[in-house]
Amino acid sequence: MAMTLLQQGQFASSGEQLAVINELSAGDLLQVMPFRSIDGNSIRFRREEALPDVNFRNINAALQQSYGEVSLQSEALHLYGGDLRVDQAILQLEGSEAMAWNIQARVRAMRMDFERCVIKGSEQLTNGLEFNGLQARITRETSQYVNNAGSLETNTKSALSFQKLDELIDTVDATAGDKYLIMSKKMRRALTAGSRDSLINGGINILTDGLGRQRMMYGDTPILIVDRDSKNIPILSNTETDNSSSIYCVSFGDTDTVGIQNGTIGVRNLGESTAKPEHVVRIEWYCGMAVMNGRSVGRLAMIDDGIPAVA
Repeated sequence: MAMTLLQQGQFASSGEQLAVINELSAGDLLQVMPFRSIDGNSIRFRREEALPDVNFRNINAALQQSYGEVSLQSEALHLYGGDLRVDQAILQLEGSEAMAWNIQARVRAMRMDFERCVIKGSEQLTNGLEFNGLQARITRETSQYVNNAGSLETNTKSALSFQKLDELIDTVDATAGDKYLIMSKKMRRALTAGSRDSLINGGINILTDGLGRQRMMYGDTPILIVDRDSKNIPILSNTETDNSSSIYCVSFGDTDTVGIQNGTIGVRNLGESTAKPEHVVRIEWYCGMAVMNGRSVGRLAMIDDGIPAVA
């Protein structure tokens, strides 16, 4: 059974591991994304492509023979993490708080870069080091791609359309999880600006989650914000065709879209280096992402996030 990082924190084997898990789950995306533990270095699964035919029959007649269509898919784990090195003088002069601060900063960078990889990751551009993100998986040729500007052939960006946003949400099936909208802060501002138009009444709601924090909803679909990566570069910025941006809708669940991992996040204290007077801590995570159901993800592309949304 897949569990979120917050749920996995209940089984942390050390205070350092618990602190790392809590920091990783501080962002909107990793707070709700479940992770499924697997054996080995990859997962193989069958993805349903077409259902078999069914029919009625007469007495003494045979039922028609039919078969469903499935495709064999596989997703590999990727080695993710980093070594943290802190000068021994800093530890002696500033105490253990200096080490804790440095670990927190490294883990925050891991979280921000993982969020980038979920959206923009590319096996091709990194020679297989990263897993493919949603942008690489949902291209113009797929059924889960919705063009905000109209037909698929249109290459000119336009203001976010509430009608197209509804179409995006309806494109995604949530068979074993909950749907979420993933967008940038700038896109959220365009959405809320359009919803203030009395002629539109965009259906933006503010609710409180299980931790007491306010969450924005579009109808009954929570909105997750993905901001910047570890290099302070916006993840969902105007870098697509015609300087446009995208909104993603994802159903997270065991048989929908799920993170994969072998074991939990490892935090190993390697002690003082023999090469330099510095303390070394290694953080490593064998992780990836699997889209078990092809209809559990969707993309609304060709959006101009610089102007308010329209009906």
